[in-house]
Amino acid sequence: MITTADVRRWIQEAAPALRGAFVHRVWRDDADAWVLLVRHHEGGDPEARATSRAALEVALPADWARVVALPPDLVAADDDRAKKAQARDPHPFLALLRRHLVGARVDDVVAVPGERIVWLDATHLEPSPSPDAQPRLRLLVELIGRQGNLVLGARDDGGHVRCLGALSAGRAPRTFERGTLYQAPAPRPPRPDQPPDEPQLCPEVELEPGRLTLGPAVAALQREKAEAAASASRHGGYLRAARQALRRAEGLVHKLEAQLAEVARADDLERQADLLKANMAAIPRGAREARLTDYATGEPVEVVVALDPAEPVQDQFEALYKKARKLRAGEASVQMRLGEVDRGIADLQGLVAAIEETAPDDDEALDAHEKTLRKLGALPKEAAPRAKAQVNQGPRSFRTREGHEVLVGRNDEENDRLTMRMARGNDLFFHVRGMPGSHVILRVDPNRPPNHESLLDAATVAVHWSKARNRGAAVDVSYTPRKWVKKPRGAKPGLVQISNEKTIRAGNDPERLRRVLGTGRREDAEGDEA
Repeated sequence: MITTADVRRWIQEAAPALRGAFVHRVWRDDADAWVLLVRHHEGGDPEARATSRAALEVALPADWARVVALPPDLVAADDDRAKKAQARDPHPFLALLRRHLVGARVDDVVAVPGERIVWLDATHLEPSPSPDAQPRLRLLVELIGRQGNLVLGARDDGGHVRCLGALSAGRAPRTFERGTLYQAPAPRPPRPDQPPDEPQLCPEVELEPGRLTLGPAVAALQREKAEAAASASRHGGYLRAARQALRRAEGLVHKLEAQLAEVARADDLERQADLLKANMAAIPRGAREARLTDYATGEPVEVVVALDPAEPVQDQFEALYKKARKLRAGEASVQMRLGEVDRGIADLQGLVAAIEETAPDDDEALDAHEKTLRKLGALPKEAAPRAKAQVNQGPRSFRTREGHEVLVGRNDEENDRLTMRMARGNDLFFHVRGMPGSHVILRVDPNRPPNHESLLDAATVAVHWSKARNRGAAVDVSYTPRKWVKKPRGAKPGLVQISNEKTIRAGNDPERLRRVLGTGRREDAEGDEA
């Protein structure tokens, strides 16, 4: 938590860097900090040469609040791409600040004694470019509450400030409606647990007159807190995703505009091709360049065309024609793509503004924003719902007339598990010869070996869960003790090799099949073939 002592130190450093300078630009950065870039001019004349610059950075949320002066390079003041993106920012309060503050001279920056409140007074020496800009202004920064307030007002000779607009959390009983008089918040009584009024942020940094040392240290510390909070917040994550998508779209605009600039070369390429074609006979073989006279404008103009000495002149001017056609053919698609990206940028700008106005705990609105983000490509598309994992029910289980257990694998993976892990060495393995089907295991009790009827029961089950189930005729079923079943290294699931097998004919006895299936669970008896 910042203290009034922190605010006092920040302004003690910032005021000399800002006083007497003119507001040059105002913008918002990606971390929701508000930046005023000011410039000092020779002789205090805004039309004269700029001699120095500084930036005032304001952040309102209590956990990373600050009002500090920074060198221009720490706020990317000279980043052309950032400036273009900032110019497109549609935030209404930003537009208000630009309309009234840009071009005004900073008269003073003051920390209100005993309060976490700062005000900046500015004056227009000449009429502002904006017709409704007030001549004398006050920008108030209140670092109170969870979000703080940023209020712009017009001041009169009596020291009263009439609100022009505000960026506010909207939960305080005070109003900042346009035209109302600004009222300072009532002082709060001290709390028993209130920390002493001593600097809490970067107290070890000494203030050096003429140098900005404290502001950069405080800004770096508070930005880390803001980034950590944003990464842990759904609201912050959506806002960050929308802004990143907006930056990508703006970068794509730059690329498309560069491609359109290339289209302008088509006329030059075609003109060079025309000159080469008209003067082909006069250009010596192996020339590296051709100096030709162009009369297209009515006046002779010398044109120098670079040549490849290894290529015939005809091939070269035909290549120029081809390139010019290609550039022109691509112009329509680039223009169409540029229009689509511009519409996407407008949608993203609106979405950013909508997310900013959404309360972090408004889950319904955040759900709607999430859908829009996915639709605009700012978030990955929702993955298709996974198929519900089948519960491993284990192999199907039946009983022979003698009471021996018959186990049937449900799929290739379970066939492997049944045969290679569950079956004992003397249990009998059954499988229809030469046809795909389930593995069938007949449990063998050493004290009561299965008779021929039990073998037929198990073989009939093997036919039922194989590709031979609908033949209606008996087929050969191989069987052998499990110890003679091997799985080749690297073989796919369900594939095994058997040896020492015997065969039995089964599959043409519906009554036997019904009897055996009747001993199992209903879902096992009705299951499909493997």
